[in-house]
Amino acid sequence: MDEEVLKVCDAVIEIPQAGSKHSLNVTVSAGIVLWDFLKTHLTQIQH
Repeated sequence: MDEEVLKVCDAVIEIPQAGSKHSLNVTVSAGIVLWDFLKTHLTQIQH
């Protein structure tokens, strides 16, 4: 990602990946982020 784009972002997240792939499509990325968010927040609510 271009450094100039990162500078104007409010927040940036990185999804760790094994192997040589260095990008995911938007749908897959959104699914991973939503899954992690819900996993974290539902766990906190249940305890």
